[in-house]
Amino acid sequence: MGWRGRGGGWRGPWPGRGPFSYLPPWQRPGWLYGRGACWWLFAPNLQATIPQAPAVMPPAYTAVPKEQEIAMLENQAKWLEQTLEQIRKRLEELKKEE
Repeated sequence: MGWRGRGGGWRGPWPGRGPFSYLPPWQRPGWLYGRGACWWLFAPNLQATIPQAPAVMPPAYTAVPKEQEIAMLENQAKWLEQTLEQIRKRLEELKKEE
């Protein structure tokens, strides 16, 4: 989507109207905190009734044995080398076509 002209229904790069229409949809309070969040976050007469949500904790980190981590990293390095080789071959093919 891009900027709409003067005849469009709204102005700015993002659709919608309201106090947060200058933000892309994924940065608006409703996207981040749920529908109607702007009322809970910014309405002065409703701030006393803000629902308390539990904090979301990330899952606990489980340590991987050193040997297993080494094997995983070696496998990833092999895969990356194969991918890089495929990219180089494709580049050579494209340069030959010129």
